[in-house]
Amino acid sequence: MFKKSANDIVILAAKRTPVTKSLKGGLNKLYPEELLYHALSGTLADSKFDPNLIDDVLVGTVLQALGGQKASALAVKKAGFPIKTTVNTVNRQCASSGQALTYQSGSLLSGENQFAIAAGVESMTHDYFPHRGIPTRISEPLFQDASDEAKNVLMPMGITSENVAEKYGITREAQDKFALNSHLKADKATKSGFFAREIIPIETTNENGEPVVISKDDGVRGNSTLEKLSTLKPVFKDDGTTTAGNSSQISDGASAAIITTRANAEKIGVKPIARFVGSSVAGVPSGLMGIGPSLAIPQLLNRLGLETKDIDIFELNEAFASQSIYCIEKLGLDYDKVNPYGGAIALGHALGNFFLRILCTTINGLKTQEKEVGVISMCTSTGSGYAALIVNE
Repeated sequence: MFKKSANDIVILAAKRTPVTKSLKGGLNKLYPEELLYHALSGTLADSKFDPNLIDDVLVGTVLQALGGQKASALAVKKAGFPIKTTVNTVNRQCASSGQALTYQSGSLLSGENQFAIAAGVESMTHDYFPHRGIPTRISEPLFQDASDEAKNVLMPMGITSENVAEKYGITREAQDKFALNSHLKADKATKSGFFAREIIPIETTNENGEPVVISKDDGVRGNSTLEKLSTLKPVFKDDGTTTAGNSSQISDGASAAIITTRANAEKIGVKPIARFVGSSVAGVPSGLMGIGPSLAIPQLLNRLGLETKDIDIFELNEAFASQSIYCIEKLGLDYDKVNPYGGAIALGHALGNFFLRILCTTINGLKTQEKEVGVISMCTSTGSGYAALIVNE
């Protein structure tokens, strides 16, 4: 379907840490710079890639102090990159590490960089509480005179889920069934060893200070049932349908991908594992931010001359079951092709890390199924959707 070109943006390696529950999970003692260090050093070690070739590392992160720049630079330096390797950060909310990949691809095509890394990290244990992603100070005069669309960028994400469910008639039962399937698919993938192929095990300590190795995502509940999910109370509205059980989990994790052009990969004799074809960002009402993929995916496919039937795997973010169901139905997707290994409801949602975690799973899934094309898409806070197309090599 896709002819190869010397200017193709190719992925040489992509790895991730486990994604674990914030506060109580296996990686809760690690700061974001430690998570990023493990993702970077682990990706280099697994691929045996020479860090001296890397021109720039661009890190997607949402919650860290000072935009994550200082902490990210610390991680990059500690991972052994040379002084010539520069560091930058980007924040496009849940698509931050996706935007890092998009920007790095542009730097390769322009010739600014020859080899680059796109990375993502978030420790919601350390950076999410107590502000929960909402700015602690906003100009009150500016806010009061703003339109509803402008004010809604500060809306809690759970309320946007309730808005989508109410506006589009997504029932509580449908949301709970979707959440259950996410856990069951993720549990099956974990037990089969599927995720082990993309995860970098992390050495840390447990609550007793004893050394442990964390090698699995710890939010997956394989014993979940519809009965259990149906007993959970709504979190954001007393009469709502969004619960802790049908929402993504607050998590910690990091990922990294090494990218270059096909011409550069051939020069150093490294075989790509996948190709990044392109991405798209679409704006949606900020109070309905969850519908983002339903616009971003068609925008991307139209530009590339493709249809949904041409795609083998769709990986959607599962911020909430409500918005996931809406997007799948609106796009007319085959549920069997969507999140075949579970999504963030089961695996967790570490904001800045989110896209690259899914990238690792998408590449892994395409190779496991011996398929060619995958689309990754997500909604993002403040009102947009991001989508990217990946081709197996």
